[in-house]
Amino acid sequence: FRQAKLGREHVAAEFWKMLYCLLRQVCEDMSRVDTPPMVDQVEYVKAALAHYGYGLRDLYCLPADGSAGSRELLLAFSWLLQKINLLKQLMNVHRLRLGDETSLCTCRRADALDLAEEAVTRSRAWVDIRRLQCLHGKLCFRWRALHSAEHERCAALYKIHSYTRGCSTDLNTDHLSVMETRLIQDPKHGTEMLQLLELESSWLEAYLEWKQCEGIYWQWMESVLNAKLEEGQASDTQDHANANKVTVPGQLSTHTDNYLIGEIDRLSESLGNLQKELQQIVSDRTALWHEKMKVTERSRLGSEELELIKRDVEQKLTRVRATSERRGKHGNFRLVLQASPTVAGVRRSVPDARRGEGALTASDTIAQLKVTQTELRDQLQKARWLCKETLEEYAERLQGVICIPPMKRAGNPADTGQSAPL
Repeated sequence: FRQAKLGREHVAAEFWKMLYCLLRQVCEDMSRVDTPPMVDQVEYVKAALAHYGYGLRDLYCLPADGSAGSRELLLAFSWLLQKINLLKQLMNVHRLRLGDETSLCTCRRADALDLAEEAVTRSRAWVDIRRLQCLHGKLCFRWRALHSAEHERCAALYKIHSYTRGCSTDLNTDHLSVMETRLIQDPKHGTEMLQLLELESSWLEAYLEWKQCEGIYWQWMESVLNAKLEEGQASDTQDHANANKVTVPGQLSTHTDNYLIGEIDRLSESLGNLQKELQQIVSDRTALWHEKMKVTERSRLGSEELELIKRDVEQKLTRVRATSERRGKHGNFRLVLQASPTVAGVRRSVPDARRGEGALTASDTIAQLKVTQTELRDQLQKARWLCKETLEEYAERLQGVICIPPMKRAGNPADTGQSAPL
């Protein structure tokens, strides 16, 4: 870390490997990570940092061979510690899961249609439609494979929970988990579990020691950031000096008359000052012109247009408030088999009196997901109609072009509704 503060290049490769290993574990929930070539590691780290919102451009300009950028990587590592709570996420990945858990996320960051429109406005490059169709086909294939694997996992969990009912001593459940069933089937796994528990305890102790020294680390990182800023200011000053420097031809450099060289330097300084004054005048007049245009546009707007704008703003504000108030569940949840209360002789796995405040039932979650599915389908239908209208406007400008709508696939819920013409 001290070598990285000084910008030593020989430690850059180790930082790239460390960030790749950490981000791969956090992003993909993997306890073991392979070691691809350095070019792939650098590309993965840059993509992961961009996904989390890291905004320092110097890191993305580093070479792909991993031979430079030790200080930038140190700053990125410290940013991850604070931004995504990297250590807690790593401990969550490596913790020993005694119960059967599943991850659930019903949060909605923003309206899907608004995100699509924002992506369209940001994208300026043309993309081949065949590439999009190929990517869509791969995504559907992998989604079906993932769905079938999850279905098989849930079926196996249901068999284990139903067959081991009444064997657990836990107050919240009356069935065994997969880990407990494995220990009963082969008691030799108890030694392995004990080693994993000791390893997890050592990680917890190390995390407690880190919390005690965290303040010192951030004070030291302030010096790293100051060194980075000083180096940036020095490079900017050097670039500015090189830009204003006058290159004297060889004939004048050997001439003994220094008066002409001094005149050239004074003229270049005067030109620089005039350029700064001209830029300031242009910026002032541009700002004044923008203000005048705003006043003119406001005066031209009628009452009906102002009412439409006001209504649109109120709708967006209402949508944002509803989204903030209706925050979905997010995180890992323990799976507990709950018997039907109508069946006689069978008690519930989690009685209402002992159920936690954050507990969820499968029926409530499914109902909430169905409502979300209906809303997303409506947004998809709206997006299709907008795409259809846009394509019709483009087709009207072309002569001799016939738009043929695609064939509908029977039994595919994603193709419900009218398709847009190609």
